[in-house]
Amino acid sequence: MLNDGDNDKSRFTTRDKYEECYNLTFHLSDMGVWLAQFDEPLPIDLPIDQQVEHLLKHAYLSDCNIAFVKMYEYDEPKDMIGMSFTQLFDNSETSNLSNLREFLKNGYRVRNAETIEIGKNGIRKHFLNDIIGIVEDNHLVRVWGVQRDITAEKAIEEENKKILQQLTPQELTILKLTIDGKSLKEIGDAISVNHKTVDSLRAKIRTKLNVSSLAQLMFLAYKLGFPDIDL
Repeated sequence: MLNDGDNDKSRFTTRDKYEECYNLTFHLSDMGVWLAQFDEPLPIDLPIDQQVEHLLKHAYLSDCNIAFVKMYEYDEPKDMIGMSFTQLFDNSETSNLSNLREFLKNGYRVRNAETIEIGKNGIRKHFLNDIIGIVEDNHLVRVWGVQRDITAEKAIEEENKKILQQLTPQELTILKLTIDGKSLKEIGDAISVNHKTVDSLRAKIRTKLNVSSLAQLMFLAYKLGFPDIDL
């Protein structure tokens, strides 16, 4: 026979374990976790443009964790729960609407979608999102999302672009070839000038970027994300 202790253990079901794991993940995650629902479920047979319109009109935030609200600079989930989709999602941004259409076209799921959203007091925030929708009876009834705040990263990226925009196209080519390990002669041949001119132009680049040596120039270029930045 089972003793009382065994009976207690048997009551902790597999479902209980999943629910406990979910609760721990939801509440303790450093990622922002959220759930959106609809005051009117979205019919999945609507044309995409009508689905976009329906989602923007009828979706609202129904649950979220503390990490999520902190990303928008609110204090508690209750400060945000019930907000309409358009209170958070900047639908004036073309990239936002493109990502939303991609989500709808791709079977109601998307990974690494970058959005621009609206935080407390109108502060613009940048997020990277993984999103999945739940369909029941041919209607999208809820949407789960996990997001990471990349606002600071985007600010650095924009500042780095401004720094590199000080350089002319020819200077950018010289910098790229320098990073690729090309010699002065090889760079000169590539841009049809002699090696002395390359050396002079590279000195001008160092002056513009406020570095004093070739090593510092290359370190700065990598720090700025060049040549990965789309110039």
